[in-house]
Order: sequence, then structure tokens, then C-alpha cells
Amino acid sequence: MTREFDFLPNLPKANLDDRTFDDLVQECMLRIPRYCPEWTNHNPGDPGITLIELFAWMTDQMLMRFNQVPRRNYVAFLELLGIRLQPPTAAQAELSFYLSKAQSQPIVVPIYTEVATVRTETEPAVVFTTDRALVIGQPQIRGLFTAAEGAENTLDNPDFVARVQVNEGTAQLEQLGDGNGLQLFAEQPQIGNCFYLVLAPAQPSPESGRGGLNDRRQDDATANDGQFDDAIAGNIVALNFRGRIAETTGIDPTNPPLQWEVWDGEGWRATILRQPEDDKTRGFSFHGQRGANPNQVDYGEGDVILHLPQNLPWVDFDTGCHGHWVRCTYKDQDPGDGSNLYRYSPAITRLGVRAIGGSISATECVRTGLRPIEDSLSDTEDERLRRKLLESKLLGVSNGKAGQTFQLEGRPVLARQPDEYIWLRLPNGDIEDWQEVTDFGASVASDRHYLIDSQSGTVQFGPLVREPSQIKDMTQQRSQLQSWGKKTPHLDTLLPPTDDHSPDQKRQYGKVPPLGAEIYMSAYRVGGGSRGNVQAETLSVMKVALPYIQRVVNYGPATGGQEAESLDEAVLRVPQILRTSKTAVIPEDFENIALRAHPSVYRAHCPPQADTLGVVKLLIVPRPDDVTRLQDGMAPDRYFALGAIAPKTLAQIQASVDHHRALGLQVRLDSPNYVGVQVAVEVLLQPQYDTAAMQGLVRQRLTERLYRFINPITGGFAGNGWPLGQLLHRSDIVALLQDLPEVGYVGKVDLYGIRKYGDRGWQRSDLPDSIIDPGELGLLCSWNDPAFQSGHEIRFESRDR
Repeated sequence: MTREFDFLPNLPKANLDDRTFDDLVQECMLRIPRYCPEWTNHNPGDPGITLIELFAWMTDQMLMRFNQVPRRNYVAFLELLGIRLQPPTAAQAELSFYLSKAQSQPIVVPIYTEVATVRTETEPAVVFTTDRALVIGQPQIRGLFTAAEGAENTLDNPDFVARVQVNEGTAQLEQLGDGNGLQLFAEQPQIGNCFYLVLAPAQPSPESGRGGLNDRRQDDATANDGQFDDAIAGNIVALNFRGRIAETTGIDPTNPPLQWEVWDGEGWRATILRQPEDDKTRGFSFHGQRGANPNQVDYGEGDVILHLPQNLPWVDFDTGCHGHWVRCTYKDQDPGDGSNLYRYSPAITRLGVRAIGGSISATECVRTGLRPIEDSLSDTEDERLRRKLLESKLLGVSNGKAGQTFQLEGRPVLARQPDEYIWLRLPNGDIEDWQEVTDFGASVASDRHYLIDSQSGTVQFGPLVREPSQIKDMTQQRSQLQSWGKKTPHLDTLLPPTDDHSPDQKRQYGKVPPLGAEIYMSAYRVGGGSRGNVQAETLSVMKVALPYIQRVVNYGPATGGQEAESLDEAVLRVPQILRTSKTAVIPEDFENIALRAHPSVYRAHCPPQADTLGVVKLLIVPRPDDVTRLQDGMAPDRYFALGAIAPKTLAQIQASVDHHRALGLQVRLDSPNYVGVQVAVEVLLQPQYDTAAMQGLVRQRLTERLYRFINPITGGFAGNGWPLGQLLHRSDIVALLQDLPEVGYVGKVDLYGIRKYGDRGWQRSDLPDSIIDPGELGLLCSWNDPAFQSGHEIRFESRDR
């Protein structure tokens, strides 16, 4: 018999009927002489033999189904334990909306705005829904800081910056440098020179101190613009510069030595300039522009398009200038080359800013139910009820019986949000809000509880369980027995008298919806699965036209979509649940408990050998919120340290592990020993990519691929995270890059280890290594930090050699 689950231990077992098709045919043929002796032709071509084979085949199929009874019993056992198949998870993406032109008032992209892929003849459209409302605000310049001549280039030095005074926020600065041009760097530019811009919305709200409106969930997504605060977090802004044409010489205009960054609360994030082509000033050289009079000094202008992150802090760095801080740093793109450097500092005469769009996160789903409508103070109770009826889906009417079930129209259903719940309209007109629970084990008859099976979309209310009185009495007697098996004295006086003819006991788990009550689901979202992992620049169709919005696009691929759990996967999960349901014993128990404690835990590892007797060390790798944009890698102190997990969540994980630990043990949550890696590699490009215009794009793709490969979450060749303790060889880098179509040949590869040394912080090794060994409990990662040059270096070889 074929085994139901090949990955489980193969215990000896007997088939209920082990006869095969050939056995059945031979058995019938042996009975022919006894029951029909005149039948002497037993060849396969005989019609009678054909009938025997036909009936043997039908019997064999029946036996195969009969032998599957053990599998059915196993599934019934899973149902008895309350095991449910995990529903699919929905993919996440970042959508960028662009205005038709700059507006004089903030523009709102409502919450739950639907954007889809293009439907084809073979593939249906994949729909994404925005998670929050996006406000495309009115940015203004609050401050401009440039390098002071001869000062150390750091904000900690009060003599570093020479501030351009901006008394009131403005969208444009005129006549900079007395009309002769304001130098952005030192007169003789040095690597590391930078200038700072402080941006803020025209009318910041009190929430701006916590990052602006786009950082919190909006309950009213259909209101007009005037009901929203101004905000620029998540906006796509265009900085318009005006300066002298060809004032700066020595640089490559197609690959200027500049790096645009924004302060995100933890460090300077260098992902806001999406591609080199977004710098229309060509490194402030205004290359390609020509003036009308060749005998006069001509001026050009151009935009630098920056994509601000969705979560931006409101800071001032003790300067008194509050807002979102952006900086532009003079950076050598090819260290040691010296051919792409400024000879003179770029100077500008005018600076302006405007918002041209914004970005917001979205989930692959379709939301059923009307959008939220904010109640005004003038609304009556009847108007509020009418609105609630309009935005909800009617599931049915209660028949007053226990254990009722209702079916949602769509499935699978994503995890419910706070505004997605069931409510009842009672026959007398009253409204009751009900609460979703994971099971009815702790529910009493007065609890307004219900269950939703996310996989099937079934809504179930509390059942009525009938328990025979004899079983109840036996249970009570067993509960009075002491742990060593002796009966409690005077047990007869403690137990009520037993009547063999007493009726069965009944218990209601959860309240029964009253007879005639209308049952509504306020809203729910349907989606999930790997089909949502769409490629970049495929989400471009807005299901509903929005005023002033011209287009939408996703610059990065959607990630995170997974199919629903299969029965085989659930079978693998059950032994872990049963083994760790009470007490954690072996290291795998602690790991499984931590993974189930909270979704923010991506990986957990418990070393088998304890450093201290009685103390169990549990290494936690957090799950970052966004891993789609890896242009600068992921710094371990920011993304993978225990501090990256919210204190409340960390306390929940600790409490869950402590609840299952054995008496006398202590569990200490810790982080792996992170070891950074910097890769310096020489690459020979294919001829069609070996141009100055393409090298910038290819370099960006290669570095992002390296950051993704050496990463605790997305690293390794499998793409599910760099394994703990695994070494990195030079051959791994060669195999990774050689697979790209732009790469013709991978030359010299140097690996530099980056380790943390107490108060000294991160230190990069001066000499390259052929192998980077993180140690048994170490984990490799890579990120770009200009402070100690941790970013990967890509050097392109010339074909002339």
C-alpha cells in the first residue's frame, strides 16, 4: 500500500486488504474449473477473461479507497485537535502615484484604492489595494545648509554649516548667493562635502512630530482634501535647481559623483534617488542645455526627483529648523580612479520644490464592503445606521439555533483588520458588535463570539454541546483523585448524588444570535497566494479614476505571497505543536515556540550547548517590514538587532517562551553574531552594456544583487536567508554575478570582513580575505555605511586591455 505521508516514520502496519489487481485476476481464474468446468479457454483474448479483468480492476479501485481509511482517520484527528490549514498570505508592494501636474492644494489618494495588472487573454488581472490613505502635500523649504569653508564636515561641529536663512517656509528660494550663485560644497570640493535641505509641509499638523499623516491609518478615506492635514512623508518631490551651465567640470554628467540621502530616524538612507536619470541637472552641470547668447553667462535648470520614504521623522538636529532632512553628499563613485571628480564647487542661483506624486504600500486583495464614511456631529442616529447598512454585507438572518454557519461570498479571507467585524441588527432595532475568536474553548453562553475559517470563508457561531450525565459524574470523580492515585477522603459528601435517569447536560459555547436578527459583515478582504508576486512595473491600471492622478506604477516587485498550507505541511506541523504544547525540552521546542509567538520573528535558533548552566540562549532574527528595496542593504543594528522589535512585541515573545520553559531554566533572547561583508569585484560587461550611460544602471543592479545575496532574510542561493554559520567564498560571488546577462566575465574578487568591537563599533578589515567565516553562531549581512566604507564596490574592466 502506498504510504499516506512519506516523510513520517515508517512504523509497521498491516493493510486492510493487500490484494493487488494481478492477485484478484489469478484468484478468479483459479475458481473457473470449480464453478464452470466447461470453460477451458483462459487466454487473455477470451471475452470472459476480459470481464474478469474488468471486475478485478473495479475491485482493486475499491480496495485502494478502503485502504485510505487510515488517512481519513488522521485528518479527523487533526480536526479533533483544532488544527486548521493556514490560509494563503497576500503579497505586498509599493505603489507610486503621479500627479498630472503640481497642485496648489494637498491631493488625497483614498485608502483601499485598487490598482491592477493588465488583464490578458490567458491571465486575469491581479488587484492590489492600498493599505492607507496617501496625502500628496505641499512641500516647502525650511532650511538650506551648506559647508562652511575649512570646517569639519559633520553636523556635530557647529561651525560646519553656513545656514541660508529661511524665515518662513517657502516653495522657492530666489537670488541665492546675492545672485552670483551659492556654492553647495567647499570652493575646492573634498570627498564627503555635502549640503542639507530641510523640507516640511506648508501646513504641518500636530501629528507631524510623529512623522506626518501618512504614518498613521486613516479612518476616513473618501473625504475631500480639506479634511486631511498636509504631509509630505512618502511623497515624490522634484527639487528644481538653477545654475550656470558647465560651471563644474571634470565629472561625468551621466554618472555624477553625488549621493542623495534622507534621515529616517536611524541613519541616512540612500535610496531616494531611484535611478541616475532622475537627476536632470546632470550633477549640477546642466549638461546638454544651451543659452541664447554665447557671449554671456548662461543659466540652466533641471529637476532632481526624490522618493521620500513613507515613515519620516520630524527632527531638527539642535538647529531649530524642524522638518524632514535631506542631504546631497559628494562621493567618489570609482575610488582610486580620480577621473570623475569636481574641479570647482557647483553653485546655484535658485532652488524650488514641488510634489509630483507619492508612494504608499498596498496588499494583493479585493475588499468587499463600502469604504469607511466618517460620521459628522450633525448626523442623526438614523443616518449613521443607514450608512452602516450601506457599507456592510448581509450574511443572513438568524434562526435562533446554536451552531449556525454562514458563507462569505469570497475566499480565502485575509486576516481581519479592526474595522472588519460582524455586527447584528436585532429585531427591536438595536445594534450589537460581535468579536472574532480563535476557538470557543473559553466562551460562555453570554459571550458574543464567532469564528471565521479564512480558508473556506465560513462564519460559525457558538455550538451547543450535549454531555451525558454519566460521563460528567465520572469526570468529576477523576478530578477528585489525588496525583498519586488515592481517593480524596469523604468523596461521597463532596459529589452530588448521581441519578442514572437524569437528563443529559448541555453547555452553550458562545451566545446564540437571537431569532430574526440580521447578521452583517462590515467588510472583509479576499486575496493571497503566489499569484500576487508580480514583477516590477506591472501594476499600472487604476480600477477607479482619481482626480489629478495621471498614472501609477510599482517600481519594485511584489513579495510575500504564499499559497495556503497543504495537508502534508499541516501534518509536519502537528508533531511540533504536540511536543511543545506544555513544556519545551529540546532546542527545537524553543525555536518553534518563538516562531509561533509573533509574526515579527523570521528565524530562531537555540544552540544545543549552553554557555551558562540553567540559561537557554535563543537567537532571534526579526522580520523587517520591507525587504523590497535593497539598494543599500540592511544594517544589522537597525534591522536585525533585538531593538528592531517593538518592546511590547519583544515582551510577548519572552512571555510565550517563559510560559513553556521548564522550572529552574531561564531563557535569554539574544541576536546572532552578525558579521558584515564588503565585496570588491572586477567585472567585464557584455559589449551592449559597456557604455557610460548603462554602467550606472548595471552597477546599481549588481550591488543590489550582492546586498540581497548576503542578507539574513533574502540571502543565499535559495533566497530565504543566509544560513547561520555558513562561510562565504569568492566562488560564491563569481557564481552569483556570472549568471546575469549583463556580465561577460567576473575577474578579481576581494572579500573584506566587517566586525563589531565593543565601543569602537564596526571595523572593516584592511586586508582582503578569501573566505569570510562568521563562526558557529554568526550570520553574514551587508550594507552601505559611508562612515567606514562598507558598501560593495563594482569596478568595470576595459576591453582595451
